[in-house]
Amino acid sequence: MYLRFTVPKQHAGTVTRANLAPGPFRTASELYWDGDPETNPVLAAIRQELDWFNAELPVPKRFGVKARGRWWSDGVCWFRDSAREPIAHMEVMVSLLEDCGVPVTRNWTREPGQLLYRDDWQVVAKPDFVWAE
Repeated sequence: MYLRFTVPKQHAGTVTRANLAPGPFRTASELYWDGDPETNPVLAAIRQELDWFNAELPVPKRFGVKARGRWWSDGVCWFRDSAREPIAHMEVMVSLLEDCGVPVTRNWTREPGQLLYRDDWQVVAKPDFVWAE
């Protein structure tokens, strides 16, 4: 199984040509930079989680697919269900985002689409279809 966390499109737009809801990293980063972490401990905690992901989660080497002679960034990231440590950190991030009024959805699937990249903790896949988010 694979797990993907998403935030509503009004918080960070959409990703891919499939018009999917985005993951929470951009929203978390924007909340941190737009706020005052010196006086808001939730924002300081968001920064700690972002720092953990920046240090520990590998950056996927491939998000793109070639179609009609052009490269498209259609890949979306999914955690492997065995990625206990990053999922635990994401659950902390989810709690912090929800404290800031941003709802986060958990999406589970057995088939995320065409795999473009994989490592021990995550895959990047081009979705075969659009699922309800």
